[in-house]
Amino acid sequence: MFENVKKILIEETQSKAIDITVSIASFLVQDIESYRMLSESSSLRIEDPSYLYYLETNSVLRAIRKQTDTSYIFTARHIDEQYKEYILDGECPDSEFFSPFGSREGLNDTELQVYQTAQVGASGIVEDPVWGAYLTGYAPIIDPRDDVLVGWVGVDYDADFFSIRSARVSWIQVG
Repeated sequence: MFENVKKILIEETQSKAIDITVSIASFLVQDIESYRMLSESSSLRIEDPSYLYYLETNSVLRAIRKQTDTSYIFTARHIDEQYKEYILDGECPDSEFFSPFGSREGLNDTELQVYQTAQVGASGIVEDPVWGAYLTGYAPIIDPRDDVLVGWVGVDYDADFFSIRSARVSWIQVG
């Protein structure tokens, strides 16, 4: 019975993560010119025209993260078949978990699938040596002016989220 509950919790969380990423991608597309200029930049400096947009949009992502039960919110772009580059991050800039603009990390299979298909996707629970155990939903960011995929939004739920929800379900079953 526990495995069925765990499967349902994972599927619900995947769906929730995808819903949030789709909403954020839709928000970003409202000013796709600014987002695309930022995502196509090779670096970001205070004097760059995209810098204010970067600060403001990171602030919006932080507000969304605080109002939801997500662990992390970010956007990234494809570099090659092995790497992605972070564009925006909903973490506080002084946090050890903040991914600065342009920082690179390995590209996972779900991200590659979202990049190749321009469709939403979600991982299962993944164990990562840096980030720990988490599940992520993804949505593509597509420029409607020319239908080019300029990146994707990711929303993570960490293992603590599942532990709390599983404990609640166990309590309900016992209670």
